[in-house]
Amino acid sequence: RAKKRLFADLLPQSRKGGSAKGVINADDPWGRRLLNDISLPMLAYGLDHPAGVRITREEITLSGIRAEIDLAGKRIKVVSALIGRFNLSNILAAAAAASVLGVEPSAIEAGIKNLTCIPGRLQKVDSSSGIHVFVDYAHKPDALKQVLQNLNKLKQKRILTVFGCGGNRDRAKRPLMGKAATDYSDLTIVTSDNPRKEEPLAIIGEIEAGIDQEKIRKVSAEHPMFADDAHTYTVIAGRKAAIEAAIRMAKPQDIVIIAGKGHEDYQILGTQKIPFDDRVVAAQALRLRFPEHSEDMLPVFSLADVLAATDGRLIAGSRDSIMGGVSTDSRKIKKGNLFIALTGENFDGHTFVQKALEDGAAGVLVADVRKINLERVGAEAGVIEVDDTLRALGDLAQAYRRRFSTPVVGLTGSSGKTTTKEMLSCILTQEKMVLKTEGNLNNLIGLPQTIFRITGRHEIAVLEMGTNTRGEIQRLTQIAAPDIGLITNVGPAHLAGFGSIDVVGEEKGDLFLNMNPSGIAIVNLDDEAVCRAAKRWSGRRVTFSMMAGADVSVNEIRKNGFRGTSFNLLIDGRAHKVDMKIAGIHNIYNAMAAAATALACGVSTESIQRGLTMFAAVGGRMEIIKLQNGAYLINDAYNANPASVREALLTLKDLKNSHNAFVFLGDMLELGASALEMHRRIGMLLATIGVAAVFLQGDFAHVTAAGAREGGLTDEQVLYLSDDEAAVADLKRQLRRGDWILVKGSRRMKMDRLVAKICQDVGVEKAESNVMAP
Repeated sequence: RAKKRLFADLLPQSRKGGSAKGVINADDPWGRRLLNDISLPMLAYGLDHPAGVRITREEITLSGIRAEIDLAGKRIKVVSALIGRFNLSNILAAAAAASVLGVEPSAIEAGIKNLTCIPGRLQKVDSSSGIHVFVDYAHKPDALKQVLQNLNKLKQKRILTVFGCGGNRDRAKRPLMGKAATDYSDLTIVTSDNPRKEEPLAIIGEIEAGIDQEKIRKVSAEHPMFADDAHTYTVIAGRKAAIEAAIRMAKPQDIVIIAGKGHEDYQILGTQKIPFDDRVVAAQALRLRFPEHSEDMLPVFSLADVLAATDGRLIAGSRDSIMGGVSTDSRKIKKGNLFIALTGENFDGHTFVQKALEDGAAGVLVADVRKINLERVGAEAGVIEVDDTLRALGDLAQAYRRRFSTPVVGLTGSSGKTTTKEMLSCILTQEKMVLKTEGNLNNLIGLPQTIFRITGRHEIAVLEMGTNTRGEIQRLTQIAAPDIGLITNVGPAHLAGFGSIDVVGEEKGDLFLNMNPSGIAIVNLDDEAVCRAAKRWSGRRVTFSMMAGADVSVNEIRKNGFRGTSFNLLIDGRAHKVDMKIAGIHNIYNAMAAAATALACGVSTESIQRGLTMFAAVGGRMEIIKLQNGAYLINDAYNANPASVREALLTLKDLKNSHNAFVFLGDMLELGASALEMHRRIGMLLATIGVAAVFLQGDFAHVTAAGAREGGLTDEQVLYLSDDEAAVADLKRQLRRGDWILVKGSRRMKMDRLVAKICQDVGVEKAESNVMAP
């Protein structure tokens, strides 16, 4: 009756009573009664009974929920990390309520996807050990029973339950909790919860009164068969010890459920509240049992593995010694790591070998054993000598890559690599567990570090490959062994290392030439150099182009100003509307590249469409920030080459319309003999954009300035950036609502400092207004 009052009395009398609508669970008997009794317009949802919001398909596993929802006539696909059918019912309830409030189906879909967990409510504790560990707040008999019933439908092996009951609380529920736990668990550990002022063992005794002693055998925690016997229970009064015991006794594919406290980060003993978090204790227990699955301790190698992978020579240590985690930075050594002593122009890792060993490294890999003091190497430490430690690092990553059947995407290109990688990852995560390159770990040192993070949980890996020297892409491809390869484009980047754009094309083309022959090449038909590279590929290909006829193309492009770009993505001739939150024709190319690659990965067109729509700009790459005075700042400061500067300037021209534009431009580096001409051309292009002022910085600033003046800009419009404070103050005086600012330059020019200065001095609009911010 109390629930009924909300719909019968309170809502009709509210200010919005005339437009009020109720949402009711049709699976609940009382909910069905309310549907018949209430005159208010009602929207019903249900898993098993007729309803306006219902499930048309469901797949529930220990990895989460995949389902299709009929949302009062509109279909949406749901991908959620939440566990259990009761959470699917909760999702239906939330979707129904959001629908009544007028939320768009696409937003409902995205919102459900973004909710990774509800703290303490069947929350999964991350572990790659194969044991499924959950923490839940269930502290009443019905709640515990429901959680265990749901887990029983999903279990592959056994369920181990750890639980207790609070002190100075309802004593009648204690035997009922004992019955629920042991009826639906294979192994049960009865422990403390928040005993407060009661004696923990007295509480446990009342719990045991509800356990059917004839069916459920009580054993000692030290009983050697306890871990194997089904339908047994034991008592471990200390909660930490109980959790550790459960994880110690669990086997792969078992479920461990730690119930009663959930999100609580304390335990009450007497009148004292002490720090205690089930999630933290469980994670620590997992790391203790499976140190090889801790991120800092991946991958796990024996010295014999390292010797085989690197063709090294064993100088000290046992071939059977185990090491976990690979480090090339002595400052970040973790106990048990393998330290690889890399050398460069300004450093020699051999100098830090002794420190790495003192900090806990279990082994070191060196190129010259004469550079280290073997007498100071501990008796247990392993020492391996190789001809080239950088090559050995790659060989080791290649060997680790071969341990997994996880498909790998390798992508390279002169520009757009990172944005395309992030777009592709956003698409793939709609359906798969994805590992991707983080930051700038795309070279001969960074790529192996990413590969070492692969675990059995990953369903696909997306690896970015960068280069500034001939032969690097060949080597990176050998290490990563990609099944799918993408070259975004070929342009005048790193010409100091390559000499000409033709050599750049050959370098990028080495991806196709060295891939697995049974793999798939993703080909940009609008790039001549990519097409030339693709001629060397005889395997399957997926193509993309602005023109019709490719596997992936686009039409009906609409530029939406600072809100981004809309277009129809054409896949196999069928149109899929995409509203991207980023601007620029070059980003449409990036989107096509990501879509074509996702298609090759077997992802549905719906997920491709959804992923591109959800994607937000990567920080420092065409990231649009709305300022407090109504002007817009394009943060494209991450890096620069002639092609990316050109695209940024053309995008600025589209966005500014009739407003003023201001450009802060740093040098484009590593262009070799072409540097002067390339900077002059950019200066000429600046003059065609219609900028109010350009602030130039770097050794080639005078060349860019000369090109700008040659194109028609005045001396007053072309300024040299020597004082950030004065330049931003000058900008601030001229800046008006609707104006645009572009900040761009090569990474070593550190143009991001100007982005920070402008944001600080002008002020940034509230986050919700920054629709383009990541």
